Amino acid sequence: MDSEAPLLTTTGLRALGEAHPERRARDGGDLERLRRGVYADAGNWRTATLDEQYRLRIRAVGERVQGPLVFSHESALRMLGLPALRPWPSMVHVIAPSSPGGRTKGDVVRHCIGVNPVDVVPVGALACTSPARTALDMALSRTFADAVVVADAVFARFPGARDDFAELLAELAPGTRGIRRAARVLAFADPLSGSPGESWSRVLISELGFSRPQLQAPVHVGRKRVAVVDFEWAEAGLVGEFDGEVKYRRLDYRRGRTPEQVVIDEKNRENEIRRVRRGVIRWTWDDLRDRRRLEDLLASAGVPRRTRG
Repeated sequence: MDSEAPLLTTTGLRALGEAHPERRARDGGDLERLRRGVYADAGNWRTATLDEQYRLRIRAVGERVQGPLVFSHESALRMLGLPALRPWPSMVHVIAPSSPGGRTKGDVVRHCIGVNPVDVVPVGALACTSPARTALDMALSRTFADAVVVADAVFARFPGARDDFAELLAELAPGTRGIRRAARVLAFADPLSGSPGESWSRVLISELGFSRPQLQAPVHVGRKRVAVVDFEWAEAGLVGEFDGEVKYRRLDYRRGRTPEQVVIDEKNRENEIRRVRRGVIRWTWDDLRDRRRLEDLLASAGVPRRTRG
């Protein structure tokens, strides 16, 4: 479904002769109620991805909430086309003028922290926090892993964003909630991380005490480069690969190949790597969700531990 599919409003529907759009949506008709007074075509909604549905919820808030809005946090991520570690929330996040605490009403979370106009960017007819400000807001309020996923992507896609993040961080008052975590995120983030799964892998590899791998490392057999791998521990002759399964489904990655052919090509690629490396370790989302399983996998393969002191 087109992410910019038309929204339908009570006013517009009544102008077309629909007297009771709320009832039409409630009774399982052809309308999906997004919030009071705003609807989407029910057929389109049911076939939309979660990504598309969240974009529609954001637009529905922009359609009905009074006053200028600056979308933030996960809502800004969606508007900017940035990844999140977790599924999109049901709530829409906006920035409100600075005041103690925050306010949640209905489907909108208002973060009363204020924002400088220079840190606001337009996205179509709406506006959201800039990439660097979005990354900082996530670092201040979400887990370290959530924040690293965002910072890795922001620093990779937006030149100068790391410096902007550092400048915004320096402007915060000492003792600001989350400021130490944000500083850790700034130091840890790496634009070479190629996906949310790779970013989360890096966080867990560090937290489990393993040494830091090289990212996007080239592997050569003779003078021929046979692969660029997600992770490499050169001192141990080990390569690590995160298998997010996207490569087997995405048409742009498959480049006309069937999923079966992609699997065969990956196996041949791994065989080439094993000619010049001692081992290849693969893990998936399920391994990341089970820290003990991931630790056992890396340790049994001989991934070196980080030297303390």
